[in-house]
Amino acid sequence: MPTPEEVSDKFIKVVLARSGGGILGLARNFRIIDSDRSGTLSFPEFKVAMTKFRVGLNPEELKILFDHYDGDNSGTLEFNEFLKGLRSRLSEQRRALTEQAFVAMDTDGSGEIDFEDLKDKYDTSHHPKVKSGEMTKKQAIDEFIKMFEGDKGNMDSTVTKAEWMDYHAGLSANIDTDDEFGILMSKNWGIEYIPKANIDRLMITIKEKAESKSGNKSAKKVAHDTFKFFDTDGSKSIEMPEFIKAMESFGAGLNDKELTTLFKMFDHDASGTISYDELVNSIWGDKF
Repeated sequence: MPTPEEVSDKFIKVVLARSGGGILGLARNFRIIDSDRSGTLSFPEFKVAMTKFRVGLNPEELKILFDHYDGDNSGTLEFNEFLKGLRSRLSEQRRALTEQAFVAMDTDGSGEIDFEDLKDKYDTSHHPKVKSGEMTKKQAIDEFIKMFEGDKGNMDSTVTKAEWMDYHAGLSANIDTDDEFGILMSKNWGIEYIPKANIDRLMITIKEKAESKSGNKSAKKVAHDTFKFFDTDGSKSIEMPEFIKAMESFGAGLNDKELTTLFKMFDHDASGTISYDELVNSIWGDKF
């Protein structure tokens, strides 16, 4: 009998191998089968969803997978928690870039991307069907948006943040390096990315500057105290403006968009703040 970890790994490889549509399609299947909108699936419902998704697991493996993710043995699976594990396959840098791109495209801040957001950003003039008169600009944009909704989407011509993240988590699985992903995101959405080599150099610079000022203290403590100095409101964490000042003191040499990307990489819970301990441990750890 295969172990739960082996079945889970097999399942994840199948999902991520389907590029942008993998996680999206799975999420849509779950929501369609969840007819009572409870946010949970029973094992029979789970089997139906997996069959529709053509995941390629036999009945024994499906039961093992279900039990593996049914942590409280309730006999039901909260599928948003289940999908969260797949979305987390985005590295910190890729997640930050994907979130930054969503914010850039969601021009009205509604939490969804629709025609109004894209009408001045997405150039349809070279679309073959627009050129031939078969499609209007709006129809072409709606067609573009549906790509993010997946084959089983509700085709409402809007993209939620979850749909956006799901699409890019699947896309990310087929791109080997963070730099390749960053180049793609930069070209597609006009955002900034920071090459991994630059991030590594920045981490070294921060460590070296802290070391040069350490005296009788550890370099890590010096860095911690530096970030604390810029915590003007005494919250034991820093927000974006304070983070920018701290990075300037370390000679980061990054522009505003790059600083935004870097901040989001450290802001693991997307709270808009970073605690000193998390920040310093990330710099001195092996996360980057």
